[in-house]
Amino acid sequence: MLSVFGLNLRHLSVALAVRECGSISAASQSVNLSQPAITQALAKLEQESGHVLFVRHARGVVPTEEGDLFLTRAEAAIGLIREAVSHIRRAARLPPILRVERIVTMTQLRALAEVERAGSYSLAGRRLGLSQPSLHRAASESELVLGMPLLALQGRTVHATTAGERLVRAIRLAAAELQAGIDDLQALTRAGAGLIRIGTLSLPAASLLPTALARFGRSHPEASVTIMQGNYEELLAALRDGDIDLLLGALRDPVPVNDVKQQPLFVDDLSIACAASHPLAGSIMPDRRELARYPWVISERGAPMRASFEALFQGAPDRPTTCVEAASILMARALLLEDNWLSLMSHDHFRIEQQAGLLATVGPPLPASHLNMGVTTRTDWRPTTTQAAMLAALRDVAAERGGRIRPG
Repeated sequence: MLSVFGLNLRHLSVALAVRECGSISAASQSVNLSQPAITQALAKLEQESGHVLFVRHARGVVPTEEGDLFLTRAEAAIGLIREAVSHIRRAARLPPILRVERIVTMTQLRALAEVERAGSYSLAGRRLGLSQPSLHRAASESELVLGMPLLALQGRTVHATTAGERLVRAIRLAAAELQAGIDDLQALTRAGAGLIRIGTLSLPAASLLPTALARFGRSHPEASVTIMQGNYEELLAALRDGDIDLLLGALRDPVPVNDVKQQPLFVDDLSIACAASHPLAGSIMPDRRELARYPWVISERGAPMRASFEALFQGAPDRPTTCVEAASILMARALLLEDNWLSLMSHDHFRIEQQAGLLATVGPPLPASHLNMGVTTRTDWRPTTTQAAMLAALRDVAAERGGRIRPG
């Protein structure tokens, strides 16, 4: 079975040269390899992928539809590695390396990325099922080839150098492109196959996401879906590094970085949530002095709901004396059910608990406190057909609700 780090960068480079040149003989001169070596590289790629990637004609070689699909992803992946290496070599005042994909290996690149993620060779080795010496050797070889340190030991933890950080991000983005290419090929023979990784901000859109996933699962039973939870900063970094494909949750204004884009799905009103047994449950909106008498669970700084909480008590003579800052909606709901806590929440965060009679609201939705929910992706992200179908399912479910969610 074809895997990202099982691919051979030299073989991919050769295939791209053949696509560009239109013949094996012309590609042979371009990459300085014999024609039999090129033919062998193409045969190996086709064997691993299980697809015919090129068609041979009397006047040359042209990629098949499958080949063009996969090689477009491979070209983007190699471009990311080239760009990163060019940047770090230029920053170090070193001469450029032409066609770096022909002198580094996927084994070396994987070693760098995994050791940086794990923070140690031993832990990375256990995760990959490889020995510590083999990982150390692969990482050291990449440093030797590129002519600079990429990993450094600080205390007991291995960190990436500045150059290493740039390269590791490129490796992960390149791996995401290659995985998309593999998924594109799989979808041609197994309808609906492929991988999609969704980052969620503490289970945002609590009813939207399950509904969309259930619908997507019925039409794409072969697909693999991974859900990652975390705070915004963690998930944004994962998105930018290619570890997730899309981030679902409250949109930021302005967009925090220029390499991601936001797509709105729906607007949700914010309400003060509490246990159904809370003294303020179901009451007409009490004054802020009364609200301040109770403990609150609040979002982390920088989150849209935190800004609404600060606006609620702006200029008030009294503020809540007990506040727990938590990025987790699960923690917030647990505290509400445990005692007389209050929390400002999107209604979709506690829709199920309210329907079950466990949670309630204090007063009506807060005026001018709308929460824009949507999807954040990389600006250069090109979804596979499977990923595009998941995105369409999210949009469809949101549209069926009128693009807006209100209590009740």
